[in-house]
Amino acid sequence: MGAPEFVAPQVLSTADSLLQAQWVRERLDAASSSDAFARAQLRLALQEQRLRVAYQPILRLDDLQTMGQEALARLLTPQGRVVSAEAFIGTAAKLGIEPRIDAAITAQAMTACQPVPFAAAPGKLFLNCSSAFLAEPSCMDKLAQQHRHWRQKQSGADSSQTPWVLEITERNLDTDPAHLLANLEPLLDLGFELALDDFGSNHSAFPYLLALPIRYLKLDRSLVQTGLRTAKGEHVMRHLLQLAQDLNLITIAEGVESQTALQWLRDLGVHWGQGFFWGQPTAVRSTL
Repeated sequence: MGAPEFVAPQVLSTADSLLQAQWVRERLDAASSSDAFARAQLRLALQEQRLRVAYQPILRLDDLQTMGQEALARLLTPQGRVVSAEAFIGTAAKLGIEPRIDAAITAQAMTACQPVPFAAAPGKLFLNCSSAFLAEPSCMDKLAQQHRHWRQKQSGADSSQTPWVLEITERNLDTDPAHLLANLEPLLDLGFELALDDFGSNHSAFPYLLALPIRYLKLDRSLVQTGLRTAKGEHVMRHLLQLAQDLNLITIAEGVESQTALQWLRDLGVHWGQGFFWGQPTAVRSTL
C-alpha cells in the first residue's frame, strides 16, 4: 500500500503533540466562544484541504507481525502545525460536521491504498467512522464507489481480499443499530469488515455488539491502562476477553506503551495491539 502524496513534518514527540492540541483548542475558543466561530475554523480547514492522514501500525502480539494500519485524522494549521484528532474531533461532532471529516479522511486513505502483488497476507486498513457518517446512505455509496476504484487498480493482487475495516467509535453510538446495519449491508457484501472502537470507554456499546456483525473488538486505552495497574481492572479485562472469545472476535488493545504492557497483554491472550510503544503515528505507511 502506498502513502498519501504530501510531505509531513518530523514525527512529533508526545509533548509537542499535546502542546499543539492545546494550541488548536485555544484558537477555537479565543476569538469567540460561539459555535459559529469554531464551525468556521473547521470548515475553512476542510475547504483548504488541510486534513491529512497519519498511520499507526497494528501488530499481532505473539510475533509482532504487522497486520494492518489505522488511518488517523490530522489537521494542518495555516502555520504548518500538525494537530491530532483529539484536539478538534469533539468540536466537529458537536457542530455536526464530523461526517465531513470522516469522508475526507476515508477518501484520502482509500485512494492512497495501493495493491501489493502476490502478498501472502494482505493487511487491513482501519478507517474511523462516526455513527452519523455511517447512517448517511450517500456516504456509504461513496465508500462503495471508492472500493470499486481500488479494485480496478488491482494488478496481480488478489482483489477478493478486501482491506477495509470500518471502526465504529463507541463514543458516537447514537444511531439505531438496525438502521446502521441496513446502511452497512451493501458494504459488507463487498467484503468490508466492522470493528467496535474504544470498547470499555464511557458508553455502552453492547446493543451494537449484538446487532452488528462485528469482527474486531478494540479495547479502549483507558481500559488497558487500568487493567495494567489494578487487580479489578485486570479482572474486567479477563471477562471482556472471554466474551470476545465466545463471540469469535479478534481483540485489539489500544494504548500499548511499554514492554510490560505488551507482555501482560500477551499473557492475557489479546490478539493484536497498537500504541506508542512502536512509535508515533506517521504520514508514511509501511507496505502491507
